[in-house]
This record gives sequence, structure tokens and C-alpha cells, in this order.
Amino acid sequence: MTIKFFNKVYGCQANVADSEGLSKFLLGLGCSQANIESDADLIIINTCAVREKAEQKLFSFIGRLADLKKAKPYLKIGIIGCVASYKKQELYTSFDCINFVHGAREEIGMLQEYLKEIVLHLQQVKQKHQANPIAKIRSIKQVRDIKNFLSKIKNQAPILNKESISNLNLKIHACGTQQISDSDLLLRSHINIMTGCNKYCAYCIVPFTRGREISYPFAEILQAVKKDLDRGVKEINLLGQNVNSYIDPETRAKFPELLKQVADLAGDFWVRFVSAHPQDMTQDLFDVMSQHRDKLTAYLHFPLQSGSNKILKAMNRNYSAEEFLQKIEWARMALQGLTITTDIIVGFPGETEEDYLETRKLMEVIKFDQIYSFVYSKRQYTKAFSMSDDCPESVKLKRLMDLQARQREISLERNQAWIGKTLKILVEKQLENGKLLARTEGNTRILVDSHTSLTGKFTNACVENASVVNLFGKLVD
Repeated sequence: MTIKFFNKVYGCQANVADSEGLSKFLLGLGCSQANIESDADLIIINTCAVREKAEQKLFSFIGRLADLKKAKPYLKIGIIGCVASYKKQELYTSFDCINFVHGAREEIGMLQEYLKEIVLHLQQVKQKHQANPIAKIRSIKQVRDIKNFLSKIKNQAPILNKESISNLNLKIHACGTQQISDSDLLLRSHINIMTGCNKYCAYCIVPFTRGREISYPFAEILQAVKKDLDRGVKEINLLGQNVNSYIDPETRAKFPELLKQVADLAGDFWVRFVSAHPQDMTQDLFDVMSQHRDKLTAYLHFPLQSGSNKILKAMNRNYSAEEFLQKIEWARMALQGLTITTDIIVGFPGETEEDYLETRKLMEVIKFDQIYSFVYSKRQYTKAFSMSDDCPESVKLKRLMDLQARQREISLERNQAWIGKTLKILVEKQLENGKLLARTEGNTRILVDSHTSLTGKFTNACVENASVVNLFGKLVD
């Protein structure tokens, strides 16, 4: 009896990587991955706590699952990730349909052992339910307390190794024996090189939900990349809350050296990384990227957050607007055709109209290719939570709309600059209308006409037109 699982992922690429590792673990148990939640016997929701809106989406989704569980009483629902780290009891109290909650900092080995037992249980009850749908389903009563449940099942306390879910992602990639899901056609790989954050930005809850920074061993990361390349991966994504602060715990080698050694591996592939913190960005990183342009893509996600030095200081970002601009100049001098994206928060406590205009001014100077912009979201436990905030929401929303409107114009200008140029692209999939959806080295979407499926392959395309978010082109030899 095959058990189907469904992953719902909110938030950053670190969550994508964590869920990827968990998916491959479940595939290794003989499970299969469902494409929609209604087909699943086990649903695992990976949560994001960075903004309140993500939590609201989570709660709404769980509410919908309650009805699904009534129709499929043996369905198991679990919550993992950042919200699970600090709202475990609230989740249990608010939603009877939840079976387990496992935070981002909790031991992954405990969750793995628990899931083994749950899969065995589901195989039994699913078979009985299919044979007699009206029969009452026996549940596992201790399911909500994973540690006590395992102690009871195993007749001993579980052995804890203190490794988190981020370690699971790395170890499964490094072993190279994981199965590949049907949806994994492009073979884009997400590898955690570290977890946690030591920055304690005033608005950010990540240090509280994921803990202090832990860098994973250099050798394990290289082994993981090699194994992924052996199975045909064409794009490696190296992930961390602050990749610039990566330090190999054994050799003390830093992130530029890690990038260099990854790029020295044989094969035709691209490498991307997120996220980089401006405080720790050094010129030698761009030198390494410049020396390995065939593999280290000219793409940089570089979170600005604000263009006002007063607000940057209040945010505890530890750099000035001038320092940020200098590092942008380093990057553009080293990497011709560099694509730069960023994050910007508007309406942070204490932000005046003058502060906002400083952000707009810096936008005009830098001209980011794309921005991810948001109104400040108040987060419990952070320093900004108790800051005085007298700016009306209507003003914050007006600033956000103004910022986004101008960025759409800039993004269109930046994309139109590619018209007439031939670019190397990596094809993601073939769409129903026959077009190929691909990405450029700069991580920009490009749609090209083709009657041939080139999914997971590199090819070349000449850009013929552009919109705010997409390029349009034709294949060339």
C-alpha cells in the first residue's frame, strides 16, 4: 500500500531545500509524492514567519485542510519550519486537525523516526479504510508529542544528535542515493551550506526560529554537489541566511573558496547562491565569480532594505547606503551584464517621508533589475516589535505602491536592454502553448518558441522582445 505525501512550502529557498530533503527521505521509505493535497495521505506544511501575511496564509490553508480530514479521517497533517518553532502550542490549540508540529531548530532524527512509524500506521489504516470506508479509524493518540510517542513505541528515549532539518537536506544530497520525484524534471538542486543567523536585524525573527549560525563542513557540501552533478543536475543553488559569513568548521575556509572549488568541478552547470548580506560582502567574492563566469552566474540577490542611513541603523543592518553602493560598484565592475535583485521594506518604525525618498533616490542610482518590496511587518521577539510606529498604514501602502510603480518602469528598461542579444538559457519546462519556459544566467524568465522539448538542457536564444518580468526570444544555433 503506497502512501502519498504532499508538501506545502511557504517562504524562502531554505524552506524549499528543507522540504526537498524531507521529500527524498519519504520517497526512500517507499512513499510517492502527490501533486495536490486532496490526493495525499500525509500533508507536511513548511512555514515562514518573516511576515504576518505568510502566517495568515498558513492559518487559512490549515482551516481548509480540516474539511479534507473529515472526508479522509486517516489523513495526517504536520507543521514544520519557522512558525512551528515559536507557535507550536498555539497551532495545537487552534487546530484540532494537526497531528504534529516540529520546529526548524528541533532534532531532525526525531522527526525521521516519527515519520517511519506514521507511514507504517498509514499503510495499515488506509488499506482498512479502502476495504470498509464507513469503519471508524483508530488514531495514534500520542501523535502530537513526538518525543513521548517515540519513547513509548521504541520503549526507550529517542537518541538525539542535535542536527536540524537543514542537515537532512545536505546529507541526503551527499549520499547520492535519493530517488527523484516526477516533478523534478529540471534537476535544479538546493543545498544548505549553513543554517541560522547571527545578525539580529531589528525586524527579523529568523535568529529566534532557526537559531545561531552553523556552517556545514566544506567536504560534505562538495560531496553533495558532486553527487547532484552525477545525477544530471544543471543548476546548483547554495543556500544560507547569510552565505557571506560561511566558514568551514574544519579548515576555516570562507565562502569565496567554497564557490571556487564548486566551480572547479567537472561538468556543464550553473551555480547560484542566496542570500548575501551587504555587511559581509568582500571584493574577493566578485573576483572568484569573474574568474569562473562559465559556471558562477552573474546574478546577485543583495538585500538593501532601506536607502536611509538612519533607518539602516535602526534596523541594525551594520552598513550605510554609501557602503552598499560601493559594493554594487565592485560587483558591476567585475561582472559584465550582472543582474541584481534586492529586498526593500517600507514603513519601518520611524521612517519619515524623507527617509523613504532616500530609498527612492538610491533606487534611481542603482537601478535594480527586480525588487521584492513589502510594508514592514511587526514580528514578536524582535527589537522592532516594541518600537514606536506612528506612520499610518495608508501612508505605508502609498509608499509601497509608488516604489513598485517606479520599479516596474526600471525593470522594463533593464529587460529591454537585452533585446537583440543572444543569451545562454536553461530550459525549465515546455508550456501547453508549445513555448519553452527558461531562465537566463541572470535568473530572468525567457519564453521561446519551440516544438522540441529541451527541458533540463542548456541552449541559446536571441532576445526579440521584453516585458516587466519576462524576455521573449527565439532559439539560435
